[in-house]
Amino acid sequence: MTTSAWLQLLPNLPPAWKDSLVVKTINGTELSVQSIVRIDELFVVIRGRVAGTTEQGQVYFVPIDRIETICIQKPPREEEMQKTLNEMFGSSVSLPPVIEKTSDNLRATTIMRLSPEAHERLKSLSAASKQSNPPAP
Repeated sequence: MTTSAWLQLLPNLPPAWKDSLVVKTINGTELSVQSIVRIDELFVVIRGRVAGTTEQGQVYFVPIDRIETICIQKPPREEEMQKTLNEMFGSSVSLPPVIEKTSDNLRATTIMRLSPEAHERLKSLSAASKQSNPPAP
């Protein structure tokens, strides 16, 4: 995900979601989040602990561009999650599952297609990210 996409997502997460996040960096470190102290253009300040440890209350300065994924440890109900994501990004169009044949097993895959509004928003975030992070020569 681009830096600007994380900057769009993080401040808009509901408080209940922020209390149960795990932030995984590109080097594989997982941080269990107690709270997000500050979100800046270049970094996020997290109070929490390294996943798998019991040492609480550490403060981590994580560069935004080093975040690989964010996980919600206590996921909300599907309806609540869809409503919140629709408010943040616009509604998505859900397609029926596609059945794929893999060796001797059938596998159902759900394909989500973005609404035109969400697609335009992601394109603008991507363009903004490219302007603020030009490719290295």
